[in-house]
Amino acid sequence: MITYKVLSEFPIKDVSELWNKAFEGYIVNASMPLDRFITRVASEGLSLEHSFACYVNGEQAGIVMGGFREVSGKKVAWNGGTAVVPAFRGKGIGKAMIARNLELYAELVVDVAYLEAISTNESAIRLYETMNYELVDRLILLSNEHKLDMTDWSSHSYTVTRGLAIEVGTLPFYTPGEVWQSQLPSLKDGESVTVYDGDEAVGYGLFRRTFDSYGNLAGITLLRCESVPNRLDRESIVKAALREIWQPTRNCKRTVHNIRASNRILIELLDQLGFNVFMEQVLMVQHLNK
Repeated sequence: MITYKVLSEFPIKDVSELWNKAFEGYIVNASMPLDRFITRVASEGLSLEHSFACYVNGEQAGIVMGGFREVSGKKVAWNGGTAVVPAFRGKGIGKAMIARNLELYAELVVDVAYLEAISTNESAIRLYETMNYELVDRLILLSNEHKLDMTDWSSHSYTVTRGLAIEVGTLPFYTPGEVWQSQLPSLKDGESVTVYDGDEAVGYGLFRRTFDSYGNLAGITLLRCESVPNRLDRESIVKAALREIWQPTRNCKRTVHNIRASNRILIELLDQLGFNVFMEQVLMVQHLNK
């Protein structure tokens, strides 16, 4: 018998332990210590009241975590993690949990539901497709730990300013996008650059920086880099933003998270800089409450 219990009824330590138990042996290491798990729940806006544990005959068998936001007048849901405990895999528990999650979305009158899956996890992708999710794009994750040569990128006529991530939300061409972790509510600690052509804002980038205990720059993570659509100088705009973001004279680890493969200009420029793909995901969507 399959039953469910909302995660808000558990101590957070127990939720964290179930997460790690359910993701044991996963394609990538998704386990995390308690403090990091708590940070993720808060930063990604995951709702413990609308996430649940799955039980089979009284034994913990899986977990589904979700977040909810209002985006452009629509209620949007994000599957922030679905996993089955190893002993219960291959028995249809995953499909049952997704079905229950979609019932929850219907109860909450969700308009659009998003999720990501590792591109090599073919069984999970097929499962989501049987539950009416559609694959809309690939998401690329890249890294580069070498010093960047961006000398040829230094000459341009744009003005580039730095600010907080939230500031790009006022740009007339900004859109929230479909990648949950790259949306402004997930970037409270994020930074931005804005590219101007004269007085007109024509591009932006969103990123995070991390520092060691002495205040030295340890890493930079790029999350988005966009320009005004249909401009003939889009590549030059993106180059100007990237040069400001990457700080090429500094030594640190540089990563790129969940950039859409359809953003070909950005992908090609990162390839020119020597970034290497270390993982790919698929972005999937289901339109509900039609």
